[in-house]
Amino acid sequence: MTGRGRGTNGGRFRGGGRGGRGGRGGRGGRQGRGGYNGRRDKTDRYQNSNVPNDNPIEAPITEVVEQVALMNIEETNQVPLSVKNGGNSQHGTETKTRNATEKAKQVQDNSGDVKEKIDDERNIKKKRSNKNKKKQDNIPSNAQTNMGKERGDSEADQASKKKKGDKKSKQRSQSKSIREDDTRNVPSQKEEKNGEGVVSDSVTLDPVKTKSKQKGRNSKSQSKVRDSNSKEEGAETVINEKDKSESDQKQNERKSKSKSKNNTNVVNTKASSLVPAIPPSQPQTTNDLNYKKGEKIVVLHVAEKPSIAQSIAKGLCKGNYETLSKTMSIHQFSSLPFPKAPNASKCVHKVTSVAGHVYNVDFPSSYQSWDSVDPADLFHAPITRKPCKSSVVKHLSDSAKGVDFIVLWLDCDREGENIAFEVLDCCLDRMHGSSPYDRVYRAYFSAINPSDIQKAYSSLGKPDKNQSLAVDARQELDLKVGVAFSRFQTRYFQGRYGDLDSAVLSYGPCQTPTLGFCVKRHIDIETFKPEPYWLMDLGLYKRGRVFRAQSNAGRSFNQHKIQQWIKTVFDASPPATAVVKSVVSKEKKQGRPVPLNTVSLLKACSKALGIGPHSAMQTAERLYLSGYLSYPRTESTAYPKSFDIRGALQIQANDNRWGTYVSELLKSGNCKPKGGVDMGDHPPITPCKSDAPHELSGDMSRVYELVTRHFIASVSQDAVWNNTKVSIDIDILGDKGNFIIRGKQLVSPGFLAVLLHKEYGDEKDENREYSIEDETEEVENLPEFKVGEVFSLVDAKTASQSKVSTIPTGSYATLGVKEKMTVPPTHLSESELINLMEKNGIGTDASIATHIDNICKRNYVELVAGRKLVPTKLGLVLAQGYHLIDSSLVLPKVRADIEKECNKVAKGLADKQSVLKNAIEIFSSKFHNFVKDIAKMDILFSSSFAKLQDIGKPFTRCGLSRRYLTFITGPPPRLYNKFTETVYPLPVGGTVKEWSGRNCPVEGCNFELCTYSVGQPERSFPLCPNCYSNPKPEWGKIPGEESAAADDSIDREDEKKERDAKSMAGRKFILECPHPDGHPLIEDLTVAEDPESEGVLTLDTHFGPKWRLVSTRAPTIYYLPKSIDKLIVLKGDNSRKIKVEYKNGESPLEDGSTKQVLDIFQDQKFMETVRIYHGVERGARDKRTGGRGRGRGRGRGSRGRGKDRRHYR
Repeated sequence: MTGRGRGTNGGRFRGGGRGGRGGRGGRGGRQGRGGYNGRRDKTDRYQNSNVPNDNPIEAPITEVVEQVALMNIEETNQVPLSVKNGGNSQHGTETKTRNATEKAKQVQDNSGDVKEKIDDERNIKKKRSNKNKKKQDNIPSNAQTNMGKERGDSEADQASKKKKGDKKSKQRSQSKSIREDDTRNVPSQKEEKNGEGVVSDSVTLDPVKTKSKQKGRNSKSQSKVRDSNSKEEGAETVINEKDKSESDQKQNERKSKSKSKNNTNVVNTKASSLVPAIPPSQPQTTNDLNYKKGEKIVVLHVAEKPSIAQSIAKGLCKGNYETLSKTMSIHQFSSLPFPKAPNASKCVHKVTSVAGHVYNVDFPSSYQSWDSVDPADLFHAPITRKPCKSSVVKHLSDSAKGVDFIVLWLDCDREGENIAFEVLDCCLDRMHGSSPYDRVYRAYFSAINPSDIQKAYSSLGKPDKNQSLAVDARQELDLKVGVAFSRFQTRYFQGRYGDLDSAVLSYGPCQTPTLGFCVKRHIDIETFKPEPYWLMDLGLYKRGRVFRAQSNAGRSFNQHKIQQWIKTVFDASPPATAVVKSVVSKEKKQGRPVPLNTVSLLKACSKALGIGPHSAMQTAERLYLSGYLSYPRTESTAYPKSFDIRGALQIQANDNRWGTYVSELLKSGNCKPKGGVDMGDHPPITPCKSDAPHELSGDMSRVYELVTRHFIASVSQDAVWNNTKVSIDIDILGDKGNFIIRGKQLVSPGFLAVLLHKEYGDEKDENREYSIEDETEEVENLPEFKVGEVFSLVDAKTASQSKVSTIPTGSYATLGVKEKMTVPPTHLSESELINLMEKNGIGTDASIATHIDNICKRNYVELVAGRKLVPTKLGLVLAQGYHLIDSSLVLPKVRADIEKECNKVAKGLADKQSVLKNAIEIFSSKFHNFVKDIAKMDILFSSSFAKLQDIGKPFTRCGLSRRYLTFITGPPPRLYNKFTETVYPLPVGGTVKEWSGRNCPVEGCNFELCTYSVGQPERSFPLCPNCYSNPKPEWGKIPGEESAAADDSIDREDEKKERDAKSMAGRKFILECPHPDGHPLIEDLTVAEDPESEGVLTLDTHFGPKWRLVSTRAPTIYYLPKSIDKLIVLKGDNSRKIKVEYKNGESPLEDGSTKQVLDIFQDQKFMETVRIYHGVERGARDKRTGGRGRGRGRGRGSRGRGKDRRHYR
């Protein structure tokens, strides 16, 4: 939007609205120096405006302009007209200033065209130098006074020279001031792209010290110089050729150097302009501290979850607050001053929350159809943001009305930053006053306890827009790539094969490489060929124990060679012996573990506790929300210097499990953690409060204990071992006869006293080369060996087969050949997979667990004993198919590169749109190649799965071909016409049965009907396969379009992803009537509107003799009297009535008649005979529901028949 701004000195700018010096920015623009910004356009609403010199976007461009302007002035000084020709210095200064101004404008308009502009400037200077004599005649009178007698001036002018000469120094000083001020006030315009290209707003220099008269004289001088140049083009040059060549050479060198420097600056500006001058996480103030001095202010605090909002309110006001709302709670108090408005008379705090993301991204409705939209079009389709819950958006908007400040307490990670800007989209326009973003602050915290909350409150920073943009880029990329590939391959293969064992064949940029790791290891196992190898085995018998010594000769795949060595030993004369050559003992430290980050926690929980990554992450989040752990999503393995380690240890000093150890550790005073890396996001995962007896149970107690023990171990002393190495030689074998025995003995347990160290640790590298140490075992409590000690040798084979004891007594040794087999690697464990994903840059610390859980849910891998992940047949075929078509679709490199680019966006080193555009183009190209070569993958599917025409059983007739449709049980369930090769999806979540003899009444359909039963007790509805697959808008809202979110906010994101996956295949999880209420089938059976839901009451498809009405949108059943023999639905103009015929002798009517026509809700006597029953939706995730039936389930219902929501009325 175009705006105007007027500075205090009269400067006026038009265009981008950059205010004058000390003035007020125009509408849609940036502020002036020293002023404050005006109302901005929405696209620039999140830019700070209080400190323009530190503006991360403006500063680099201004710096380039200033450098170019000053460079041009220096170049002009190399051939100063006023000095070389005896001219007035004032004119020379004006020329320099004019050149600098023109140069600054050129660079401002198009910074990438520096070279062309410098060349043009060079040509102008050459022309002016060649014609300087002629130009002097045209210099204005004010500039002629200093030329003196050299120009033959009049005596009056010569007489005035001395008088004006006294003003020379003052004029030079004024000229310098003008030059500096003009250069400094060149406004740095932020380039904006429109439909025609890059457009820069017009620039006008601020005439701070130049007068209007001087400005006019400058313009007149320029005009005369131009006229002189045009008249004297053929004049001879008076400049000495030697001086000219030297001057030109120096100018060329300086210009070349300046050009190189300027080009570098211009290129780096694009990246550096995205980097904030002050890191958002650092404390800063962007509003006037005298804001509303002596007045009342209102501060709105927004947390990510209701439980965090309550903890923040307690931490800030020490528990003295009132709760104003029940649904979306608002905790209010006024006892705490606000640090960003210290002079306010009163401060009212309101603390509320959201429930995760406020918006989610999706395609517009025009791109939702699987049949009419080409998946390739999705790569360049627009995306829309839809509220996750409209009530949350309204709540935020209402809560922010008239508030003065907003403090965002979202989780301190990228997702939290993204949610922060979603919150601002709802609140910013509702705040009081202008420049609302200047009064928005961000609280950075790592734990939900009063001390951390108070610390975050006293050091508020700003939201990080770059991290939010990185999330936006990842969301859009995952949506477009995932949906395009998933739609295509799901429809393609489910239309051909019937036993795929998956509702949707999904593809994900992170999910698929994760599957690729599992498949690669499985293929390595399947293609592995075991080979035998042999090695010499030396057994030393001493003090009744046997110690195996390993040969330094290593293993050999040639059995004969090893046997020949053994033969050489026993054929020797005199008999060969084994002699101890050396015994070396030294102490060795076993380093304590580094502090725990997210990836290490997931690996430890999988290996030590047997808890999967997804469950471990959920458990850690619950512990965090309860205040037991610090924030569990962190990449840091080192504590910042400000972290209070002793304070965290002191909390654990009274625990009966490790309290004594902690107390001794505190007394020693040595509590420094080992190494690690501080990534600057959050401290490592740390216990924040003690676990009192019986407070925690189950997985929460186990995870808390693991984290606490690890934390204590990470600040403990290293363990010390006494390692012994015994070297034994059989001299006759030379170098091949050296054997080693290793032993160790614990000297100081250190951290091992508290950490269960054997349960988890670093992963073994399956690809490393074989080492003799693989065959060597360390022996604890090794007996004493002395140098020179001799052991007689006995053939191990002879000793084991001899029935008569010929073995010497005391110490001796056996020597033989041991045969072993090479073994394949094992399937990847969850811990190993996490390690591979981290090394290859697949996912983040927050999303790794989700990707592993997804490939399990999609039935691509299965979890077996030992927490191993084994690919299924479907997973193997998909991964191998990707390799056949394009290996990069399943290999981690492409996704890892994109993750790196997203990290650059988060750090402000790359532009979101350019990163997103590049990634979309890459995957769009790969998609077209995938579609073209899909037949390669189809060959693998055909050899592994049964085709649709070969399975299933005849079910109902097709209304178009009149052929029987084959019922494919799935998953997912569907009907298949083998003659037309058409697939008709069926709803998921209920039971589909035949309903023979009835056809769909919709014109042109005529499909044979089915019944669809859901709920407990069952409610049955008619189902037309064709109409379900092809609903019409005039029938009303399509069932399953929206699904209720999970009650637990932690599971909300997982619920959303699961719903998205199910809707990907064009089917919904249907727990109601599968057709809209306006479908002719439903209308024919509708009796009345359901007073308790948005649906209607229809006749159950079972009809008599147990007549009942069922709700299409709620689990409600109306049981009609058993005396009814027949019931007919009558269609009326404004209401529906039923015609009832009672059994003989059972009529409730007073006159004894057996027939009655009535409106069910208008006939009170009839309603008294109706029994209303509220059931449950089978399969619905309703956590308020108790147990079902008998048994020892883990529901909340009591043992036996649990209490549930079913009740009569």
